[in-house]
Amino acid sequence: MKNRVILFGTGAYGRQEFYNLKAEHEIVYFVDNNPSLWGTTLFDIPIISAEQLFQYRQDDTDIVITTAGYHEVAKQLEEMGITDYLIMLDNHVYKNHLVKTNKNRVCKRCIMSNAADEWILFDENEQCNYCNTAFENIGKKYFPDNEGQERLNLLLRQVKDSGKGKKYDCIMGISGGLDSSYLAYLGYKWGLRVLAVHIDDGFDTQISKENIKKLIVATGFDYEIIKPDSVQYNDLILSYMKAGVPNIAVPQDNVLFAFLYKKMKEYNIQYFLSGGNFALECILQRGNTYNAFDVTNIIDIHNKFGKEPIDKLELLSNRQMKKDEKDFRIKSPRPLNYIDYNRERAFGELNEFCGFEYYGRKHLENILTAFIQLYWFPKKFGVDKRRSHLSSMIVSGQMTREKAISEMEEPIYDNEMMESYIATIKKNLKISDKEFDAIMSMPANQHENYKTESSY
Repeated sequence: MKNRVILFGTGAYGRQEFYNLKAEHEIVYFVDNNPSLWGTTLFDIPIISAEQLFQYRQDDTDIVITTAGYHEVAKQLEEMGITDYLIMLDNHVYKNHLVKTNKNRVCKRCIMSNAADEWILFDENEQCNYCNTAFENIGKKYFPDNEGQERLNLLLRQVKDSGKGKKYDCIMGISGGLDSSYLAYLGYKWGLRVLAVHIDDGFDTQISKENIKKLIVATGFDYEIIKPDSVQYNDLILSYMKAGVPNIAVPQDNVLFAFLYKKMKEYNIQYFLSGGNFALECILQRGNTYNAFDVTNIIDIHNKFGKEPIDKLELLSNRQMKKDEKDFRIKSPRPLNYIDYNRERAFGELNEFCGFEYYGRKHLENILTAFIQLYWFPKKFGVDKRRSHLSSMIVSGQMTREKAISEMEEPIYDNEMMESYIATIKKNLKISDKEFDAIMSMPANQHENYKTESSY
């Protein structure tokens, strides 16, 4: 990097990299796309517009993108004819990523690839931004040590204190998958009074049904199930498939959280303990996903492709979620980030506790999510989600890179199993083989191709 630097971005990343660079580099300008900032300063350094780069940039100056939206800014610069820029995130420097001399680059430390990922970056060591950031976050978001135990003890005291005089200390969503099941098991060991909630959307696998039953019997937790109106719910799922967008699990996620928040308000529960975790999810490919609570997007997709009303489905908007969180002081901590969370050990403990059975790879406890992960994403978007899952396990020390590469060489799914899953999806959605094939052959879209909250 040259001595003189122009930083593109004045947000959290821009401020962070300013402090990282200022000792050895002269920061001459900040650039931002917000017109209200032009002509002002940050750290006594002028903020200019992108167009002013042609006026103020010199040959001895590097343009360094320092924003979470680096991909859009990179496109902007290249459309302006500026191709010699750098990107800096978490003190790691990456070169221009839009000019791809090799479309099958694979990270040398994890196994993330640029084959179907516009957001991936590679540094001079051929290591990607995903694992660089993940390793930086060990000790910031993940605490598999004594500090984690201290944080966990504090959290459990807070959860139990919040439940005094109430029926429950907290609420948990139970999918039948490993993360939520293991958290429920730990909640039982911790002596929490848990309300367990599950969405029965007609796509549960038989093994997940049995696992949930075993878990609830063993813990003795109160258990409530939401069964969304099947006609309307399946019509909404089908609308998403016809729309050709990546995240066709939006209806599933939204309906579940609407029910969770409803129950939290009903019982005055302050804590939703999430099974989300760093150890198995620290690397998630950016792009080809979308926020599940953009009701504007949901309604527009349904209006364009749906046939049934959706008035019987309770939906939760981003705005309502934020309001509920403020009014009812709702918190969503991730306790699994405070322990040394090991996948194989967790399966073993659950099996010993309640006879929990292994159901396959991550997210295969539900037919719809398995279809999305193993069929929809690869066929429509060229994305193999195994890369994210296995790379996360590399970062958390649960798998070697060599073992991950070996697993990637295996077929992505069992043909007989997938044929059975697709048959269930066709049956539930009431579509023919021809209609299904037509949906799969249609061009892929992004959620932003339809109305969104941000478009208003």
